[in-house]
Amino acid sequence: MIPTINNLLINRIFSRFQDRFHSLPQFVVRAPGRINLLGEHVDYNGGFVMPAAIDRATYLVFSAANESTSTIFADDMQQEIVISNESAIKRTQFEGSALPDWGLYPAGICSVLQQQGIAVISLKGVFASDVPIGAGLSSSASVEVAFLNAWLTLGGNTLPLMEQARLCQRAENEYVGVNCGIMDQFASICGQTDRLLYLDCRTLEWETLP
Repeated sequence: MIPTINNLLINRIFSRFQDRFHSLPQFVVRAPGRINLLGEHVDYNGGFVMPAAIDRATYLVFSAANESTSTIFADDMQQEIVISNESAIKRTQFEGSALPDWGLYPAGICSVLQQQGIAVISLKGVFASDVPIGAGLSSSASVEVAFLNAWLTLGGNTLPLMEQARLCQRAENEYVGVNCGIMDQFASICGQTDRLLYLDCRTLEWETLP
């Protein structure tokens, strides 16, 4: 992983947050995409994989919301969703309309955290990404990881890294409906500077390599 920060993108979503919510965000989360050197399509078959986090990432600026709903603006899509904890479980927005495709990723995280018994604090947030969509660099996993960390931060919760990866995978499998393995979410959460990741997908034992 190259520790490059996209300050232009951060400044853009900071400004968007201020315009939309008339305040400054409390937090910034960065969740990287990944490349894969070994094991394409074998993570969900119990194989060995060797991914690495990259310098492209999803950025999320956010604050706690003083209301019962979360308002999330996707700057790349120029779209917004409003969800409650209850509507997220039902896969709808707060007022009952269907979620857009991109909205399934944060809503899925909201849902699986509740199913795990972890309190979800309402937030207001703006996110954008420089991970190309559809390029095989795990843009969706980076969105899941960003929102997982946002809700864990607001709730004052911590989880082991692999448990975080498993929750994000669960959101993608059960909520979004993509039968992916754990490699993408694992790489985004566990990536380290100048290191490859080596993961046994049967046992979930892992190590880093130069």
